[in-house]
Amino acid sequence: MRHRGELRAADLLGGFLRRGVVRPGLEEQHRTVGIVGESACEYAACCAAPDDDHIVVHAACLFFAADCECHQGWTFLSTINIFYVVIKIETKDGPPLRRIARGLEDRSARGIAQRVGELIVSGAIPAGTRLPTTRALAAELGVSAGLISDAWKLLVTDGMLETGGRRGTVVIDRAATNPWRQFRRVVGADLPTDLSTGFPDPGQLIDLRPYLRRLARCPSYPGYPTSELDPHLADALATLLPFPPTDDNTLLATHILGAMAEILPVLGGPGTRVVVAEPEFAPYLDLLERFRLDPVPLPMDDEGLDLGAFRDAVAAGAKAVILQPRVHNPSGVVTSRTRLRAIARLCASHNVWILDGDFYGELLPVPCMTAAEWAPEHTLYMKAFSKDIHPDIRVAVINSAPRLIREVHRRRVGGFDISRVNQDLLRLMLEDEKRIQHTRRTRDEYRRRQSVFVETLAQHGIDIPAGGGFNVWVPVRSERDALVYLASKGIGVAPGSAFQVNDRSPHIRVSTAAITGDVRAVARQIAVAASVVRAKG
Repeated sequence: MRHRGELRAADLLGGFLRRGVVRPGLEEQHRTVGIVGESACEYAACCAAPDDDHIVVHAACLFFAADCECHQGWTFLSTINIFYVVIKIETKDGPPLRRIARGLEDRSARGIAQRVGELIVSGAIPAGTRLPTTRALAAELGVSAGLISDAWKLLVTDGMLETGGRRGTVVIDRAATNPWRQFRRVVGADLPTDLSTGFPDPGQLIDLRPYLRRLARCPSYPGYPTSELDPHLADALATLLPFPPTDDNTLLATHILGAMAEILPVLGGPGTRVVVAEPEFAPYLDLLERFRLDPVPLPMDDEGLDLGAFRDAVAAGAKAVILQPRVHNPSGVVTSRTRLRAIARLCASHNVWILDGDFYGELLPVPCMTAAEWAPEHTLYMKAFSKDIHPDIRVAVINSAPRLIREVHRRRVGGFDISRVNQDLLRLMLEDEKRIQHTRRTRDEYRRRQSVFVETLAQHGIDIPAGGGFNVWVPVRSERDALVYLASKGIGVAPGSAFQVNDRSPHIRVSTAAITGDVRAVARQIAVAASVVRAKG
């Protein structure tokens, strides 16, 4: 490249176009140009270097002016017709680096992560942007590269960034991802008989109005509480939890899935191995995907997770296991005490966390059973009340040894408090004898529906144990054909593949709790669907 003399604009712009750094439309300027000044020559040389990793052209356009100059990183290339190209040269780390540094006050890892997160959410740093290297940003902010790395890890955990080796750290297109990808496949069949959801039968729900009227007669509420957990609710929960509830060992959330979204990032970063059942509750799989945790699917038998496979998973480095011991959704398996004890003891001896969820409460005939009995320091027990009491009771309890509770609580910024109105409503209903009797009657009705359903399937050659809960896991010859057949009969069920990781044996999940009409008639249609295979060709 010539440092002095003439260079055709087409040559320079053509190089920019080939590298994809100048938009088409400027190549028509084929006039001879003279490079003005040594700095301009250096910039042009950098831009022309095909393997340069540090210089890019930020923008290019044509301007009319009477003279030329070079200053503040802008290079003006004069043409004989007094047109000149204005080319902005800057490092690849330039734009996002300066945006991050501008206005940053908290230079901790969390402060940097918060600043970058705000820029991503606002669109100032758009999806697909390659962020500065840790060294470049560290030098700009006057902090260590390790601190920047910690900030990036927080944003990766939050699903805002991904690391791609040589691609560097890139902003994720959050709008293109569906955080409930599998769950959305399960619920909401727009059919007369919707057995896809796993929700309670609205006709079996207790009337909330008497309890709300009682709340209205309570003394006025004092405003923001000094304690997250109402002491009166703590007393009502004492016999339902493995640990006597206190502010040190108990947190409240609106539901178990919300609690899981807080807990999973505490257990480990992306790539952390988490044992799940095969099949597994679809929203759990979505949450693992959301936080880039690796599910380790294990088979189940009629006592719970396969113990030999679980030992192998722990030996291979699994850091946590998700359990539903009282009744598993979608399989309906009830874990035996012997199996749960063996799993809990393995976890305690290998420092593996147990996420133990109870969605059904008093609707199950089996007594409360939790891994905390054998692994109290490694069990995080989660209990919801939306199925056995009412879906509008938006209170779930996280009960565990204080060390994990402290870490989850530390990450809470604010706005997580459950209102005292909701807590008082739950307390009233937990203690009310009429509500207790209503729940028992509802439990018996759900058991009747499931028993009749399973019995009818058995009469058609489909043997499934009636474990409990709301759902039955039904093997079929073809998932798709079963869904199509049932839809033609006005029945919606959940596709089994939404609950599976590796296993592709065709199944459907049927929510028997939602069968409000003739249970045997519905079961007969399910039995037919299980054998349907659409003719090919």
